[in-house]
Amino acid sequence: MMKRIFPNILVLAVSVMLASTAQTAYAAAGHAAGSTAVHDSAMEMMDAMRKQHGSHEHGHDFEAMDQLSPLQFERTVSLMQDIGLVMPAMDSIRGRKVFVETGCVVCHSVNEVGGDIGPSLNAKDMPSSMNAFEFAARMWRGASSMTAMQEDMFGEAISLTGQDLADLVAFAHDAKEQEKLTKSQIPEKLLKFLDN
Repeated sequence: MMKRIFPNILVLAVSVMLASTAQTAYAAAGHAAGSTAVHDSAMEMMDAMRKQHGSHEHGHDFEAMDQLSPLQFERTVSLMQDIGLVMPAMDSIRGRKVFVETGCVVCHSVNEVGGDIGPSLNAKDMPSSMNAFEFAARMWRGASSMTAMQEDMFGEAISLTGQDLADLVAFAHDAKEQEKLTKSQIPEKLLKFLDN
């Protein structure tokens, strides 16, 4: 019960705080008040979150965000991003491309496409609640082994950005996007590692 209440309280508290803060302070912080680009980015992020979580059983109180004015919403999201409470928008389509193009597919499989050195990343085997931090922690625990194998196989360790990791997490939890993965999408330079 407390897990469901805390995010709603946090959103409400941040929203109230931002709504009561003078708009000039927001503009003075280096942001153009009412900036269309910032608003569009915030709306894109919220739309992506709604889409990503729309198929999950667990509920999120997106309605709390709908009750904010556009400026309050923009300011809330901006603050949350600035202090690290909001992760990058997670895109499972980009995640599939990262999985294939960076070489993750050489060691990990999805629906039997890919290698078997590391654990499979089938969405059906993932926890129903997506936790990007737990996913990253699992990667971190195996980081030394993974980077050693990557350096041995590819000559260097795979380099991922925060956005890449967010997209990989989304892909690992999206069964519908995983169905689109085929062996034909794997670059030829990586196929040689799978055919051995």
